[in-house]
Amino acid sequence: VSTQSTGINTNYFTKFNLSKMTLCGGTGASKVADDHIKELCSQIKSAVETHAAKSYATFEPVAYKTQVVAGTNYFVKVKVDDGDSHVHLRVFKGLPHAGGELSLHSMQHEKTSACPLEHF
Repeated sequence: VSTQSTGINTNYFTKFNLSKMTLCGGTGASKVADDHIKELCSQIKSAVETHAAKSYATFEPVAYKTQVVAGTNYFVKVKVDDGDSHVHLRVFKGLPHAGGELSLHSMQHEKTSACPLEHF
């Protein structure tokens, strides 16, 4: 058994790879937007445009992270318009027993492809 001065069995963390697990309530690693995220964004696009008070000719999800709460928070980086303009969306999807509704929680403007996707 390997222990540090704290007495923690480090073999346990290595054996079960706990050092790389997602923190409960935290966000997972950033992933490339898949078909599920593209569909989710197409469903929420009108709410995004209403919130931004503008319409987007380009609206392409690029990356996302998730956070499991009493439902799921999706943090999504979306390419909008021409150039390197992006927005970050926080979209909530409720649990099925609560109706499973999708809603735009919040939005960050004036982002670029270089901006990290973080919890907000």
